[in-house]
Amino acid sequence: MIRRAFITLFATTFTSVACAEYSLYEGDYGKLSAGLEIQTALFGEVNNQAGGSAKSKLSDSFWELSVKPHFDGSLNLLSDSQLYGGFSYIYSSSLGHDPSGYSQKGELYLQENDYTALGSYDNYHFKNKTEDLFIGWKSGKLLDEDEKITVDLSGGKQNFKLGSGFLIHYGADNGGSRGAGWVNPRTAFNNTLIGRLNIDDLKFEGFYLETRPLNPAEKRSYQGGNIEYAYSESATLGLSYINTRNNHFLHNAGSIDLLGEQKLDNDTFNARFDFSPLENFTINTEYAYQINTTKTTTSESIKNKTYASGGFGQIEYKREDLFWQPAISYRYAIQDENFDSMSPGFSTWGTWFQGEINGEWILYNSNLRTHQGKLVVTPEESVTLSLIYYNFTFVNPSAFSLTSADYGNEVNLLADWEFNEALNFSAGIEAFVPNEAGKQYLGGDANKVWLQGMLSASYEF
Repeated sequence: MIRRAFITLFATTFTSVACAEYSLYEGDYGKLSAGLEIQTALFGEVNNQAGGSAKSKLSDSFWELSVKPHFDGSLNLLSDSQLYGGFSYIYSSSLGHDPSGYSQKGELYLQENDYTALGSYDNYHFKNKTEDLFIGWKSGKLLDEDEKITVDLSGGKQNFKLGSGFLIHYGADNGGSRGAGWVNPRTAFNNTLIGRLNIDDLKFEGFYLETRPLNPAEKRSYQGGNIEYAYSESATLGLSYINTRNNHFLHNAGSIDLLGEQKLDNDTFNARFDFSPLENFTINTEYAYQINTTKTTTSESIKNKTYASGGFGQIEYKREDLFWQPAISYRYAIQDENFDSMSPGFSTWGTWFQGEINGEWILYNSNLRTHQGKLVVTPEESVTLSLIYYNFTFVNPSAFSLTSADYGNEVNLLADWEFNEALNFSAGIEAFVPNEAGKQYLGGDANKVWLQGMLSASYEF
């Protein structure tokens, strides 16, 4: 009865069940393991979209599920070098329509068909797809007995993360016709080639990645390089260059009539710095400068070039010797109006989905200025409490035809409990209070407090 009351009051329930890896073989020749991950989520919303105009097409409650069996293996070669690989398969589904609107009821351009056909999603969205399918090679002691010089080469469908994941982390879309948008079971990039060279404290990376969006017309490729230098245990510098490309045909709305072709060719220059100048005090900062070029070929060719920048700065102070081991942090993030947010992903609460309401369902990391304040305490070794506050403003509200830049404020209260090595729980209560820009952006009578709750569990066996 208490649990039912909690679900009804706070609107969201999430449950995750994960099966740990089982060793099928481990010996002189290598190893082979298998595992299973199951995630399920049941949501509800109070004042969905803050009462905005899209609310009527959404569900006040919806359910998500994903199942992911996977296999990983390695073959030992000369001088501790290894041939390795992995495979996973995902089934995911949803019942109902989440606040993102990707699966809302009504006539939509079917994302699988390049917006050339009209249709509507059924109330049940599901997809079966191969997730990971990759092979790689690690040099081990082949190049250097002390392994100060190592090489790692891999290709296929696999994950890749650049820095904090501010620009590149998740390679696939979830939600919509694939279901499980909040659970986010799909993260791997498609058709990857990744090379890594480590020389002492220097790491060099070269990569080619393709995304797996819901709409094939939005498919992108990222190619570039990354250098990271660990100056000491408390200081790391990273520099990256990324070229982003996308080519797709243009059609009349809801038809196969070809109007032309659009080509995207963006260049991003990225710098990152993580530093701990004093004990218990850390600084993290990242900056990206972009030259974004779009060429549209129709009856008249149009070429448009814009310049944009984005980044963040974060400071954190943590005292493990004090009562409840408090950690307090502040982060300021800004992305210009024309900033290409690329393919960010989740690392911890608030990165890089900024807010469990707005970051998950509504806002993108573009044309956005965010202040984040965060307090994390650890009452016991197995319990962590997080209180996160966000203030959102638009950099250029006129880009959305708004008269105000003040979007609103969001508060997340989250708890994580490691019951034992196998069982973990999480719970959360979230609230969003729209200001004038938020009311205009969401439309309708969007002047209500949007409430959301979360209860989660993970079990490994």
